Amino acid sequence: MPNFYEFFAGAGLARLGLEPRWACLWANDISEKKARVYARNFSRDHLIVGDVAAVDPYSLPPGADLAWASFPCQDLSLAGWRTGMQARRSGTFWAFWRLMADLHDRGSRPNIVAIENVVGLLSGDNLAGLCEALAALDMAFGALVIDAKHFLPQSRPRVFIIAVDATLPVEAFIYDAPPQSPWAPGSLLRAYAGLPDRLKSLWRWWKLPTPAPHNTTVADLLEDMPIDDARWRSDDETRRLLGMMTDTNMAKVRAVDAERGPAVGTLYRRIRNNVQRAEVRFDGTAGCLRTPVGGSSRQTVMLVEPDGRVRSRLMTPREAARLMGAPDTFWLPANYNDAYLAMGDAVASPVVSWLAEHLLTPIAEAAHLSHQYEDALASRDRLSLHRERAELLAAQWELVRR
Repeated sequence: MPNFYEFFAGAGLARLGLEPRWACLWANDISEKKARVYARNFSRDHLIVGDVAAVDPYSLPPGADLAWASFPCQDLSLAGWRTGMQARRSGTFWAFWRLMADLHDRGSRPNIVAIENVVGLLSGDNLAGLCEALAALDMAFGALVIDAKHFLPQSRPRVFIIAVDATLPVEAFIYDAPPQSPWAPGSLLRAYAGLPDRLKSLWRWWKLPTPAPHNTTVADLLEDMPIDDARWRSDDETRRLLGMMTDTNMAKVRAVDAERGPAVGTLYRRIRNNVQRAEVRFDGTAGCLRTPVGGSSRQTVMLVEPDGRVRSRLMTPREAARLMGAPDTFWLPANYNDAYLAMGDAVASPVVSWLAEHLLTPIAEAAHLSHQYEDALASRDRLSLHRERAELLAAQWELVRR
């Protein structure tokens, strides 16, 4: 079974997606609140809580095949400051990179590094800087843009950079040219086109199949009796929310065919032209979950009844967990914001499972076979040297006898 490190682990949804094919050797996150969720669902045995910059590279257990890193995205998010890879939070990538560089110098860098982040990673010089960093680790690399909507009723596009040891034979896992694939949208093709030639020579267009369409909608994931922080709002509160809509969004509410039964939509409040607006969708897919910090609004559920009555409430943490692919057995804290934070800042676990099944695990197995072959060659060379040395000694002994 291959092993992995889980950097910036959060609540552990990357681990949830990798297991049981993979075994976690070590995990880290700076947030005590997220670490509590992680420990309750897995254990604290391999979990180190603290700044990644303070991690001693010698404390990392040897033998990892993969280093997974979902480093903080705020500075790369389209909703953030767009200050890029060198900013304070996303700059933590470089602390992770220094650990990988140290392992590389000692000959124990994992054969695979997987990096997950928002699509803002493709803007400006972010991608080039990251690829330069991976090239310095003697790795080849490629990217996939995967939207969780292919697996779950949530629109959540994310960039996944998969880097491998540059000496690994990975021809079976790549295309020779940019593919026509949902994982290679125009934003990725444009970002690749802007890379210098020396980085393009290390780029790999990873093969990843498209999953069969799912038929799950947001309505399928709603709790029957939400309470406390996600209780149904009063009619007056809902009318105020409707009053924040533009004509376009109100038309969506009026166009709902509620005669078939209650129609479920999801809604975010956003600032448009310095005015707070409520924007709703009724396509069965939720908007991208966000954390309830830094001014971001929490996602609202809107229900249009057959009689035309409109109801609204916040999405519950359990509903958010279901939108991330976490089972109902996944433990969540009682505090609303703590639970919502753990999910809104995570990676969708079915996406990780798909990557593990179709790319990460096969590459790890290929790496093991490659190393076994190299070891066999080295052993054969050693046997040849021993044989030649024995023949030389025999010849010398024969000369002495004469």
